[in-house]
Amino acid sequence: MSKPVLSCRDLTFRYQKEDVFRQISFAIQPGEAVLLMGPSGCGKSSLAYCLAGLYPAYAGTLSGEILLEGKSLEDYPLAQRARGVSILFQNPDDQFCMDRVDHEILFALENINYPGDLRARTRELLALVGLEAVEHQLIHTLSGGMKQKLALATALATEAKLLILDEPFANLDPGSCADLSVKLAQLNRQGLALFIVDHRPDYWLPFLSRILLMDKTGNLLPESVLPEELQAHRELFRERGLFVDDSWLEGQSPAPLPQPEEPMIQAKDLRLLQGKTTVAEHLSFDIPQGGITALVGRNGSGKTTLLTCLAGAGRCKGSLKVNGTAGLVFQNPRFQFLSLTVEDEVLTTLRALEPKAEEQALRQKARALLEEFDLLAWHKHSPYELSQGQQRRLALLAMLAGNRPLLLLDEPTYAQDERATQFIMDLLRRRIGQGLTAVIATHDLALARCFANRIYLLEDGRMQLLSPEQLDQYAKERSHAPCAL
Repeated sequence: MSKPVLSCRDLTFRYQKEDVFRQISFAIQPGEAVLLMGPSGCGKSSLAYCLAGLYPAYAGTLSGEILLEGKSLEDYPLAQRARGVSILFQNPDDQFCMDRVDHEILFALENINYPGDLRARTRELLALVGLEAVEHQLIHTLSGGMKQKLALATALATEAKLLILDEPFANLDPGSCADLSVKLAQLNRQGLALFIVDHRPDYWLPFLSRILLMDKTGNLLPESVLPEELQAHRELFRERGLFVDDSWLEGQSPAPLPQPEEPMIQAKDLRLLQGKTTVAEHLSFDIPQGGITALVGRNGSGKTTLLTCLAGAGRCKGSLKVNGTAGLVFQNPRFQFLSLTVEDEVLTTLRALEPKAEEQALRQKARALLEEFDLLAWHKHSPYELSQGQQRRLALLAMLAGNRPLLLLDEPTYAQDERATQFIMDLLRRRIGQGLTAVIATHDLALARCFANRIYLLEDGRMQLLSPEQLDQYAKERSHAPCAL
C-alpha cells in the first residue's frame, strides 16, 4: 500500500479545559474520499481544523501526531503545507481575505507562487464552480451559496493533495450540489484525496471510499462503514440521530391552516433591491396566517433579500403589507448574536419580552429552553464557540423566545443532523398550532414538500406559486432526483 497522504495517531483536542475529541487515529490514502459523520456539536469541524494545521495554532491544545506524507505537519512551512492540505470552512465568510471575487482567488494563487498565468487560472477556477459571471463582483454582495462556491474555488487554487471539505453543500441549491459533486468526483478520480465533513451522505455515495462515525462525546467508532453497507447499518446511524436518506419524512404532511383571515403578508408589484441592483421585480404574492410558506430557488435568486425586506431591514419598492412584527433568523447566525454567552443571548430576548419579571425566573426559563434545544451544557460559553448547527439552533431559540407572530427563517436546517432537523420542524409545527406564521427559505426540497402549506419558487427575477407536483418536476430538473417520497 502507498504512503498515506495524511495520517493521525492518538489525537486528543482540548478547548477550555474540556476534551472535544479523544484518542483519534486513522489514515487517508491518496485518491480516497472519506466522509466523517456525527451529531451536531460532536467535534467534527474541530478535527478538520486540526488536520489542516489551524488548531492548535489558533485555539485549544492538541496531543498526538499528524503526518502529511509521512512527515509531521508542524515541520512544513506554511506555503508548502498549503500544497499538501487545503480546507473549505463550514462558514465561507471566515475564509475570505479580499474584497472582490477574482482578488480572492488571485491572493491564494500568489501565496503558493503559482507559476502560470494567474488571470487564466482564476477564470478556470471560477468556471469550475459556475461563478464566471461574477468575476469582478464584491464578495459581500454574493448570496450564501455563491460565497460557498467561491470558497471552494479558493481552496482548490492551492492544488493540494488533500482537500478537507466542511459541510461544502450547506448553502447550495440542489442543482449546484449535483454539479459540484460530479466535478469533485472527477478531481478525486484524478488523484485528489477528499476528507469530507457532512451530515448527509447522498451526493457522496457514488464515489465515496468509506464513512467514519463520531459519537456525541467525540469518540471515533473503531470500524468504518463502506458506502454499499450503509443501508445494512441504518439502525447504527439512526440511533445516533444521523441521516441515511429522507425516510424520516415518510408520513409527514403540512399542518392544517386556520380558518381564512386577512393574509399575514401581502405584496404587489414588489421590486427587491441590493444597493442599486434590482434582484427581482414584479413580485405579487400573499402569505396566509399560520402554517409554513417555503421559498425555493437557485443560489443568488433573491430569497435572502426577500426575507430581509419582509423583516423591514431590506430595500424594496412597491406595495408590501406585513400584519405583525417579524423575527428574522439569519442565514449566518453569527451576524445575529448580541451577547457574550449562550444563556445571555436567550435572556436578552426574555428581558425585552418581560421587562418586569424577576431575573431568577427569567434565568430558569432560559435554561429550560436551552435544555429543550440541547444547548444547556454550553450556557456559559460564547455563542461563537458553538458549532454551526448549534449556532443555528441558538439563533432560532432566541427568536422563538420573543413570541413574534411571524418568523422568517433563512436555511434553518442546514448543518443539522437528522435528529436536530426533526426537532426544529416538530417545534415549528407546535408553534404554528399556537398561531405562528413561518416563512422558510430552503434548498431542502423534500422538506419543503412535506412541511410547507405553500411553496413559492423565486428564480430568474420572478416568483411562482408551485403545486407539489410542480415542485417534484422542478426537483427532478435541478438535481436529477425527485423530491417526493
